Amino acid sequence: MLGLSINAKVIIIIPEPDLAANTIWNTLQNHSYFKESDTTFDNHPVYELESNPNNIKLVHSKKDGVESNHLDQALDSKLYIFASRHRSASGTPALLIHPTGNWSKITLGGNENELSYTSGWVLKQGLYELQGKKDEYNLEEFKVDLEVTHHGPTNLNTPLIYMELGSSEKYWKNESAALAVGESIINTAIKFINKSDFKEDCFVGFGGNHYAYRFHKHLMENEKAYVSHMAAKHTLDFLTKERILEAFQKTLEKPNIALIDKKGATSPQRKKIIEILDEIEKEYVLD
Repeated sequence: MLGLSINAKVIIIIPEPDLAANTIWNTLQNHSYFKESDTTFDNHPVYELESNPNNIKLVHSKKDGVESNHLDQALDSKLYIFASRHRSASGTPALLIHPTGNWSKITLGGNENELSYTSGWVLKQGLYELQGKKDEYNLEEFKVDLEVTHHGPTNLNTPLIYMELGSSEKYWKNESAALAVGESIINTAIKFINKSDFKEDCFVGFGGNHYAYRFHKHLMENEKAYVSHMAAKHTLDFLTKERILEAFQKTLEKPNIALIDKKGATSPQRKKIIEILDEIEKEYVLD
């Protein structure tokens, strides 16, 4: 399908090869959240949210999520929310959220040295929703995690986030957890289309590990603080001025402040980041 023919403020993406995403989709279907439209994308019907059909739609991508670089060819939206699996060596049951991008080398899909557009506001709302659904459905064995920026897609012009079900095939099939992620996606989408003008502080984060504990804690404890792109400690040695500037520029809320995890970065790493921030005229906070 060519041309911008599918329009909605938020479009939810279900990658066809993704088992967890399909479990999420099946649970949402079972609860009659969506109705089928007469439009198609990637040889699948486009679905519309029953309660808000014009503003929130759902499509299936024929490609895995990290390779879904074709979406902008036929979709016109303010935000994509990807439903996705999460895999970890530990197999820990988890509900997760993160922005996408490659700070330097490709981690999985996307382009080298490229970050996606994203939203700190959406990341925070999605994180809150996942925590609320974990509690609502008594998913006691599941962790709720905020991950740093990683993997593709990176070259879409539409801001996006990933909301994931982890972290092994056993849990990708867990219908209660899948429903928790699916309903979190829907609620985040609804809040996005109803949100007022953004007037709070939004940060770009530097330091810490892949599961961004300190940034997660910061978001949960500070009602008016938001974080968008985050670079883990293992990426800091490779950061360039271009990538750091891109992280600020590709955030919807146009942040002007960096949040540096001072325990999650070495002294030389902190010095390098601060020098770049000074050069590009961005403020910073050491936490």
